[in-house]
Amino acid sequence: MCAIVRGLTRYYSPLFLIGTLLSVPIYAEENHEQISSSEDGVEFNDQFLFNTDSSGKVDVSRFSHGNPVLPGVYSVVVYVNNAAKYNGKITFKANGTDIASPCITQLLLSQLGIDTSTIKFVAEEEDASSEQATCYDLSAIYSGSHVSFASEEQRLDISLPQIYVLKRPKGYIDPSLWDSGVNAAMLSYDLNAYTSNNDGDMAQSAYMGLNYGVNLGAWRFRSRGSANWSKDNGSGYESQDIYVQRDIPSLKSQFVIGDTFTSGDTFDSVSLRGIRLYSDTRMQPGGEESYVPVVRGVANSNAKVTVRQSGNTIYETTVPPGPFAIDDLNPSGSGSDLDVTVEEADGSKRSFSIPFSSVTQMLRPGTARWDFGLGELNDETPGNKPKVVVASGYYGINNLLTGYTGIEFTDTDYFAALLGVAVNTSFGAIALDVTQSQADIETVGTLQGQSYRLTFSKLLEMTDTSFNVTAYRFSTTDYLSLSDASSLNNDIDSTNNADGNENSWNNFDRQKNQVQVSINQLLQAGDNNYGSVYLTGSWEDYWNNSKTTSQYSFGYSNSFSWVSYNLSLQRAYNVNGEEDDRAYIGLSIPFGNLPGHDIRKGGFNNMNASISSDFKGNSQADVSASGNSADNRYNYSVNASSTLSESQDLTQIGGYGSYNSAYGPISVSASINDHSGQQASFGNSGGVVIHSGGITFSPGNIGTTSTIALVKAKGAKGAKMTNGDGEIDGQGYAVVPYLSPYRENTIGLNIDTLENDVAIMNTSTTAIPRDGAVVRVDFATEEGRSVLLELIRNDKGFIPLGADVYDENNNVVGSVGQAGRAFVRGINDAGRLTIRWGNKSEEQCTVNYQIPANAQTIGLTTVLTNQSCHVN
Repeated sequence: MCAIVRGLTRYYSPLFLIGTLLSVPIYAEENHEQISSSEDGVEFNDQFLFNTDSSGKVDVSRFSHGNPVLPGVYSVVVYVNNAAKYNGKITFKANGTDIASPCITQLLLSQLGIDTSTIKFVAEEEDASSEQATCYDLSAIYSGSHVSFASEEQRLDISLPQIYVLKRPKGYIDPSLWDSGVNAAMLSYDLNAYTSNNDGDMAQSAYMGLNYGVNLGAWRFRSRGSANWSKDNGSGYESQDIYVQRDIPSLKSQFVIGDTFTSGDTFDSVSLRGIRLYSDTRMQPGGEESYVPVVRGVANSNAKVTVRQSGNTIYETTVPPGPFAIDDLNPSGSGSDLDVTVEEADGSKRSFSIPFSSVTQMLRPGTARWDFGLGELNDETPGNKPKVVVASGYYGINNLLTGYTGIEFTDTDYFAALLGVAVNTSFGAIALDVTQSQADIETVGTLQGQSYRLTFSKLLEMTDTSFNVTAYRFSTTDYLSLSDASSLNNDIDSTNNADGNENSWNNFDRQKNQVQVSINQLLQAGDNNYGSVYLTGSWEDYWNNSKTTSQYSFGYSNSFSWVSYNLSLQRAYNVNGEEDDRAYIGLSIPFGNLPGHDIRKGGFNNMNASISSDFKGNSQADVSASGNSADNRYNYSVNASSTLSESQDLTQIGGYGSYNSAYGPISVSASINDHSGQQASFGNSGGVVIHSGGITFSPGNIGTTSTIALVKAKGAKGAKMTNGDGEIDGQGYAVVPYLSPYRENTIGLNIDTLENDVAIMNTSTTAIPRDGAVVRVDFATEEGRSVLLELIRNDKGFIPLGADVYDENNNVVGSVGQAGRAFVRGINDAGRLTIRWGNKSEEQCTVNYQIPANAQTIGLTTVLTNQSCHVN
């Protein structure tokens, strides 16, 4: 019975059962497609389909050329020479046959990557599904072309000689397919509340990062800020940026008005309030996202991790004890260091800085990257805000050379010019540039200097050694960056005497040398894997004093049998020369790897243990167990730690849990220690999208730069998205965030959790959004009760397979399958149905039905047995 229900879920069963035998050949004639006369129709022997009684036959001649296709707009996938090229709506127009013809337009041909340069078209269309679009005869335009439509797969195939197919880069998508989305408003947030009590010293704080947005056509209004509260300092709100943005596809660029950060690949990134126009490599085929470092560290307890850039908090979260990695940062721009603070449950804090700059300047031959900004310097320093012009350009000369240049100048007599070249050599990619600066500083005079920068990147294939970033910079004594010149001017303006001005200059930190190195190495010998090691380091010194800062780290990781392990060593020197060392050893044991144990889909499934020390008499041992629910919506862990130090010993236990809800992830943590200390936290991320259909919640933070899909599947409440944690709400909507702009994104529905009896015509489609767009993705559904009727003719005759079922308004609501079982949808609780398998009065029967309250069901489908069908 279940197999029958699955087989009859599409009530147009003749299309489903018979159409799988054929695909429909279609050719163009004049302004519409028709069946070619050279195609022979197929004649079915109905003796194989129905019984020999002439009253039980149904006219199947309409299937002789394939499945009938009614005129209308269909969602189809278009293949060109068996390669998928387009997923969208196509208009099928009447042509005097049972099979409507697809309208092949000039725009569609361009979108499919078919050469149209030698074709004279009637007019240009904007919408391939428009009723006014001109349809073209492919067989007349392209010799040897052929079009076929498989309605059971909603697949349109176009085959033609390869000479007519344009050669385009892998991943190329025609810009006309980029979707600007619908008008909508968005609000999202990241909330983290934290409290701790240690020896009667209570600390309480709360943070909420807020993102606002409105989309109108191709324009995006965005704003970002954060609200902070602490028991000691009270509350406050900090606005980080506000801007209006839109893309310009013809220039493959983005245009911004308002607060923005310049790119950090030429000069250091600066905050600018004004206008910015810059190229967007994501619009290029195979373009890659910008580089963002991963924040790594080790937490000794349920710790609060805060990441700041340029003084702004860009990320905050609570992590359980052990190593952590934050790889989903959304920084304001590259070139500005990331400042990380880890606050432990006992109130102790430690901070470190991660350099953040670009790795290489190489471009492909013939390609360019550029950036132009004009406005006011919008940094944290008080005082005057100079007017700024910033411009840079890169061009790939050939496979070996990329040239680049840039300028900066202000209305306060600061000027800088950069000239550089990047070279691709057999021993690595090298970029060398020099920057000349000139700054007129009040009471100090004119300062001129140079800064030389060398960057290197290489993967040594022989040893699998990866030099991710190796950079060296040397600056002369009077060199000042734009930010340095602005800060120095403000420092001098804040003093009122010559001695103060001289001290400001003498005490101003002017960088002399800077070195950054990152190396990763896999340890392999033949088929044997011995783990991997990494080494990172940075070092800086200054002209005005003997201060130096440096930090180094080394790590090794490997696994054997049922356990994996890692160790790391870190050393850092601050500006006062104070040394800070840390060693860490960690073990991880998945329970499923243990002999005689299977992977559990609930309960605890992993154990971690670690030991760390600072070589100054302070050490800590941690152990934790974690797990998740079968559907991965719940994650949880328990932990215990013991700390030995010169001041005091401390033992604590705690727990951490999170739930991925349809309204965003929710997390809680708590811990206690043997010194009467407690810690607790609560976190939640979420968002809403306001659109013409109502308000829809997001399963997480949308973010100011997120591109999202607004999914509509009417009546499909409870269906989950295959990508992300969203699900269709009671209004028929869901939000899927984090789409890739200018790329094809697959959006799918999982109907296993459907709460309503509804038919979903297709469960997967694609979207190609523009940056920041809210694209509408519609899934066609059929609402109404589905019913399986077991029909018995009153004259003991046979109801043929494929007969149509009509309601009292003469609408087709289903069809008959095997053994007289009819699958129908959208009928009332009681009424009359007519089953027809021919045009004569004796080739139909009627059934009066009534659905009882306690009717039998199979899944969500109601089953009515022994339904008498009266032949007229």
